[in-house]
Amino acid sequence: MTGRFTDKAALVVGGSRGIGYATAEQLAREGGNVAITGRDESTLEQAARTIGERTGAKVLALTGHARKAEQRESTVDRAVAEFGRLDVLVHNTATNVSKNAPVLDLDPEVMLKEYDLNVISALEYVKLAHRASMEEHGGTVVLLSSVAGSANIRVPAYSMTKAALESLCRSLADQLAPGVRVNSVAPAFVDTEFATYLQRIPRERIDSSYPLGRESAPEDVARAIAFLASDEAKLITGTTLVVDGGKSVQPYRHDIPHPEVGQVLH
Repeated sequence: MTGRFTDKAALVVGGSRGIGYATAEQLAREGGNVAITGRDESTLEQAARTIGERTGAKVLALTGHARKAEQRESTVDRAVAEFGRLDVLVHNTATNVSKNAPVLDLDPEVMLKEYDLNVISALEYVKLAHRASMEEHGGTVVLLSSVAGSANIRVPAYSMTKAALESLCRSLADQLAPGVRVNSVAPAFVDTEFATYLQRIPRERIDSSYPLGRESAPEDVARAIAFLASDEAKLITGTTLVVDGGKSVQPYRHDIPHPEVGQVLH
């Protein structure tokens, strides 16, 4: 599979750690030039250096907040200026400030912030990438969704944003075809800082709750993203690829407690 992204340029929004970092490294390892965004400049620059050293690829660190329009525009403009084009866009940033607040207790202002980052910033990044390069040259977009978008895991505000993101994926795929393909990836819980509360559950207990024997690692999701972004998936658009170790085929589990919110993993 080496070389699937040779002579191609990618922008990974939220690429300094976790799934975004693993995705940037995967694309770079396969020959791509990669730009990554993040809010913390030192963490971002360290991530870019490490990926560059490991892969030999050109990795550009672009500090920017995905909720801020001028910073979104700046990161896309700088990536295109550096690489001459943009072939792959991966939107990997999200938040879950509401956690598991019951539906009737949800704060509209907090929900709007989640929707703004999880959905609106994805749309705005696609618009910018399309205008800057993809409208002329074509390209691929991969949005990071979650099994929460289609399953009840008792995080209602977050789930609503991911359901909206998958709907957005289908609309974009329809309206940007044939030049641009748009897909999404939906993991379950992934071993990242975004789910640090899982570290309070014994690893063997978490892994045994998955039909395939373990929860996903960032690299598992990154490989799925790279596949969808590559020419190997050139007839795939408007779909959501579930990467969850088989969790979604199980009935609802009540024996795996969720230590932070007092609910369950699913």
